[in-house]
Amino acid sequence: MKYYFLIVLLTLTTSSKIFGQECDCLKNITLLQQKIEDNQASYQHQVIEQKRLNEYLLFRTDINSKAKTIATKKGCIGLVSLYLSFFRDEHSFISYEDNYAPKPNKILKPNRKRNYKPLPFEGIWYFQDGSFSIDIFQTKNTTGEWAGVIKNDNSKSWKKGQIKIEFINNVNGSFSCIYWRKNLIPKIYNLYLTDSTMIIGRNLIFYRKPQVEQNTTINTNDLHFRQLSERTNYLKIPSFDLSFKNKIDSLIIKNRLTITSKENLIIDLRNNGGGGFDAFQSILPYVLDTNLTEAPYYGSVWVSNENYAYYDRTKYEYTETKQDSIDELKYVEFLKTNIGRFTPIERSTDTIQLEKNSPLNIAIMFNRNTASTAEGFILQASKSKKVQTYGENSAGAVSYGDWMPIELSDLNIWVAITTKKMIFKSNEDFECIGISPDKDLKYTNENEWLKIILEQMEK
Repeated sequence: MKYYFLIVLLTLTTSSKIFGQECDCLKNITLLQQKIEDNQASYQHQVIEQKRLNEYLLFRTDINSKAKTIATKKGCIGLVSLYLSFFRDEHSFISYEDNYAPKPNKILKPNRKRNYKPLPFEGIWYFQDGSFSIDIFQTKNTTGEWAGVIKNDNSKSWKKGQIKIEFINNVNGSFSCIYWRKNLIPKIYNLYLTDSTMIIGRNLIFYRKPQVEQNTTINTNDLHFRQLSERTNYLKIPSFDLSFKNKIDSLIIKNRLTITSKENLIIDLRNNGGGGFDAFQSILPYVLDTNLTEAPYYGSVWVSNENYAYYDRTKYEYTETKQDSIDELKYVEFLKTNIGRFTPIERSTDTIQLEKNSPLNIAIMFNRNTASTAEGFILQASKSKKVQTYGENSAGAVSYGDWMPIELSDLNIWVAITTKKMIFKSNEDFECIGISPDKDLKYTNENEWLKIILEQMEK
């Protein structure tokens, strides 16, 4: 009898490999769901506080039903992205494990044999910058019901026929898609269609007609300060990461006299992904027009047992002094008294010593990649009457933060789970929408932005 069971076991194992069963997708999805429901701030805020539990449970059931049909890691990672899309939380994301190189997306050949009426988005589309084109057709070989595969890629990063986009028909009749970025990490977007354009999310645009390939932006990402003219200075800040704070402070101190010698200052925050509020404190005395200032929002931590343990375990990550360590210990003790709920907040006003002879006019420039704490700086700085903002809507990644990683080792990925929600003074909602600039430049080539702002400031 034992030999019979052994044969059955070997047969099942072999059958699994034969049919391409790389992972147990349902097991991984349900594990992630349990971690999200226990620990994620955006779940507690959007599902529990906003009383959307029934809506969430229906969505979760549909996700789990799809998980039962998925046999590949790549397909399951796409489903993880689809599950995370329920929460409007730009800080909840997917990343591959260190040193893991994901396999290229599989190649599909278009199948034009069908007994159905083709949808308007099927056929050939060209990306907005002319760098690649896709062919969209119906298929049963992806998570979605239609696939957009590479037809031509000038960068040679993708092979012809590789899956770039998977399209999903939603219950309400709308369409969304799984968009595979160059790093092979999927992102979920809504789909908007006109006769000649297909808009994916906020910024990805495809056209029916071929597009002339454009040069990539010359916007650099290094921290630097320079004089643009006799009247205007320029400060580029690529990050507010706390490890970057000393460099920012040193640059400001080094150029203090030059900054105060000119009437105009342009602060370039393009592609600044955020960091910590402490990183931009040395800039505020030059930007604000009153020495009394209040943070644009306050953080409130969802203190689950697992979140508390994570904060306790990582409390010394950014400490530099003994006082820093004492403050972190006090903060962890504060969290311990609030296990099982969001931490309360206390509004406070800070006094800042303004810089004498600071610039009279401040221009803050940002783009769709300006996110998180960089958006917090924009909100705080914009309270000053000296400030005008330029560019395009920011990333809209400001409502949640302080993520911790949850490993899904079967998929070779980890998922960032946010532990903190932000409470805004005026109940603003910027998540996935972004902050709108005073002067919208999104229809202008980004390489021209600095020239345009300089001309407007010096009229």
